Parts: sequence; structure tokens; C-alpha cells
Amino acid sequence: MLLLLSPGTGTGLLATRGLDRSRQGPPPGAASASAQPVAGDAVGSLAAPSRLGIPRVVFLPSGGGGDDLSEFDLPPAPREGEYGSALASPLAGEYADWGSLARLPPAQLRGSDLNELLQPDSVQRLRFVVSPMEAYGALFRWDTVFAGLRGLHAAAWAEDSDRTVGRRPEIAVTQVFRWQPALDDWGALSYEFCEALGRRFSSYAFEPRPGAVRLLTLLNEYQVPCCLCSELDERSLSDKVEAADMARFFQASICAEDGAETAEQAYLASCVKLRRPPARCVVFEDSPQGVSSAKEALAKAVALVGKHPAYEMMHADLRISSLEDLTLMAIRELFSGEEPR
Repeated sequence: MLLLLSPGTGTGLLATRGLDRSRQGPPPGAASASAQPVAGDAVGSLAAPSRLGIPRVVFLPSGGGGDDLSEFDLPPAPREGEYGSALASPLAGEYADWGSLARLPPAQLRGSDLNELLQPDSVQRLRFVVSPMEAYGALFRWDTVFAGLRGLHAAAWAEDSDRTVGRRPEIAVTQVFRWQPALDDWGALSYEFCEALGRRFSSYAFEPRPGAVRLLTLLNEYQVPCCLCSELDERSLSDKVEAADMARFFQASICAEDGAETAEQAYLASCVKLRRPPARCVVFEDSPQGVSSAKEALAKAVALVGKHPAYEMMHADLRISSLEDLTLMAIRELFSGEEPR
């Protein structure tokens, strides 16, 4: 029950949440709908219901005027498309809830906080007893699933560097690359690189790496949620993943619109989208820096050897030469002795 008080007289009106006032008459002893408020009193009344069907409370100012209605201030709703809305409850736009921490920008997320926030509740614990692998999450960097993006970047930079052949270094730097303090010069170079990359990217058909389809099929069969992390924009990512017929394997994705500036931030934002604590997630990486970022996010790291030698990724929890070598039991053993709380 919601109690509405009249500050001027101390009287109260009772209203039930979600009450259909078109079907219910006024409570016994209450004034009729046509009664006018007394001058000098501030009368509480119900405004139009919110989008959840919960009545809002407004106050009529003294004097009985109804032009300056002001609603109670409510916490702002998360922005449309914001990554944190994945954890927002139905009341998140109007009330502070337990997921408020998860709606922070990626730069403000901390692995230790998410480990506490994203712990399974009692219902989830019972479900994880039946399906143990569902308690974990798998985070994939783009380059560990699809091959070719790094080559596109190298070719785009090579297009600019080819223009420096036969020129003295100082001429190449100042007249070709236009490396000047002025921001306009840097913007022009960036624009030319993006144009060169865009021409190649639009016509390139990405193919999954060997073993990627088998591993993702196995993870989906055992209901392990998967997230694809990339610096691409959302439209480019979705178009290329769908063209490769791989969209069905990923329950979430991290793209440029999510605002993650580092790999660690991307992994923490992925945990929020999958609703799994970082300590229960495994990251698939192919670079030493990426493995370090996964460890800083308090997640497990599986290193894909190839682009970098194995000795440069000694800090990974597991090193493999191909996704074909990975089994579900090997992933499960990464978390041995660490049962969900």
C-alpha cells in the first residue's frame, strides 16, 4: 500500500499499487472526485501511471492551482544501447537496484566488485548443479575466432607507407605522413587509413579458424554463454559474423559503441553482459598483452600460440596451438577446486 499524505491538513489517502481507478470507486469517507482542494493545503494525488503501471505521486501547490505539477525526482534510466542495461532490472529506470554497479562505464568496472555482484543466486545454484558448465562464461577475441583482420590493418598501413619509397625520411615524415603538431594533419592521416581499411574490409569474407566451429558448438551444447570481443563497430561486427554463419554461437558481443578502451575493460563489460563473475570466465587470447589483460580482469586465460611464441605467454593458464586441441574437460579443469559460491 502507498500512503499519500496531505501536508496542510495531515489527512491521508490510501492507494493500492497498480489500482485501476476507472473500476474502483473512492474509499469510504474520502472526498468525491469533484471536490476542490482547500486553499493553503498541498494535496497529494495520483498522476498518470509510469511505464510499469506504478502510480506516481504529485503535489498540488498551495492555492489549489494545478499548473506547476512536479514529480518526485527519480534516478535516470540507463541510456538506450548502453552495455550496462544488460543487468538492469525492470525498475532500474525508476529505483536504485542491485545492478547499479554494473551500469558503470567500462573504465570504472573492477573485477573484484563484479566477482561479488555477479555471484549466482539460490535458483541459479540449483540450476548449476544440474548443468555445471552453465556456471562459466567464454570470452573470445575476434582474432582467435576469425583470421584476416590483422592483415587488413597491415595492408591499409602499407598503402600509406608505399608512398614513402625513394623519399628522404624527413620528407616522408613531414610531407607524406604529415606528422605535424596540428590536429588537422593527424585527422587527415587517420581518415586516409580508415578509408583504406574500409575498402578492404567491406569486400573481405572472414572465415572461422580451424576448430572454432567445433568448440563453439560444444560450448553451446553445454549452455556455456559466449561473448565476442572486438574493436569493430556494431554494424560491421554483426554483418561479418552473420555472413560467416557464426552469429548463432554468441549470446553477446562487445563492440566500439560499448566504450571499452582497453582489453581489460572489454572483458569486464563482457562479464556484465553474460552475467558471470570474472573468476568464472575464460578468455581466449593470442597475444601476451591480451593474456595480461585477462589476468588483470581476474579471469582465466587460454593462449593461442602462433602469432607469438609459447614462451612469451608463460603467464597463461593454458597454451594451445589450435582450437582443435581444446576439449571441454580441459576448460573445466581450469576451475578445478573453485566451485561457485
